[in-house]
Amino acid sequence: MTIEVSGVTVRFGGVVALKDVSITLERGRIQGVIGPNGSGKSTLFNAITGMVKPTAGTVTVDQVPLDAMPPHRRIGQGLARTFQTPRFDPHITVHEAVMCGFYPVHRANMLTSMFRFPKAANEETAFRARCDEILHEMRLHEYRGLRMSELPMGRVRLVEVARALANDPKYLLLDEPAAGLAQDEQQMLTSEVRRLARKGVGVLLVEHNFKLVRELVERVLVLKEGARLIEGTPDVVSRDPAFIEAYLGSAGK
Repeated sequence: MTIEVSGVTVRFGGVVALKDVSITLERGRIQGVIGPNGSGKSTLFNAITGMVKPTAGTVTVDQVPLDAMPPHRRIGQGLARTFQTPRFDPHITVHEAVMCGFYPVHRANMLTSMFRFPKAANEETAFRARCDEILHEMRLHEYRGLRMSELPMGRVRLVEVARALANDPKYLLLDEPAAGLAQDEQQMLTSEVRRLARKGVGVLLVEHNFKLVRELVERVLVLKEGARLIEGTPDVVSRDPAFIEAYLGSAGK
C-alpha cells in the first residue's frame, strides 16, 4: 500500500521544474520533502495530485496508475492535500469550510438531497457528526461559527488540514502546514500528524521548518533545482555537506 513516484519530470516550456524524481510513501509512514524555494517541492505535490501533467515518469497509488486520472478521481484513490497558500471563501464559516471536504465522498444525488430523502438525510447527519469530531480533534470547535476571514493565518492552516481529513484519506500531502503557526499550534499539528500515521495514513510533508521535520519524519528527500540532491533519515541528511550548503547556506556552516 504505497504512493510510488518513479522518474517524474515536469517541464513548463523550457523550464525543468522536476527532473527524474522518485519517492515512495507507505501507509502509516511520515516522510518529508525539503529544499530551497523553487526546488520543485510543490510541483511534486501537483504531479501526484494531477494538477500538472508530468513530461515523463509515472505515479501510482496502491499499484493503480494515475497518469490519465483527473484530480477529482485521484481523491477517490485516497489522496488529500493542503496548499502552500490556503484556498477558502473568506465568507464561509469554519464549520462550512470543513463540511466542504466531504463533497468528494458525497454519495446522494441532487434529487435525493433536494427532497431530503432518508439516504441523503442520513449521509448529511453522518457528515455533520464527523465534522464535529474533526473540529474537536484539531481544537477548532470553539471557532466553528467564525468566518474564515476572522481567523489568524495559523488557524486557517489548521482548518485546511481539517478539511483534508474529511474524506478519510489514505495518504495526506501537507504543503508547508506549519507556516504561520504559533508554538502551541505547531505542537498540536505534530501530535495530529503522528496520530494519523498510527491510524495508517501515509503523510508526505513539505516544510521549511527543519526542526519540525526532524521531529516528525522518518526519511527526507532533499530537492535542489528540481532534482534529487540527497535522501535519508533527518539525522544523516542534516550532517551532509551538500544539504548544509544547499538548504542552510552560510547559516548552516
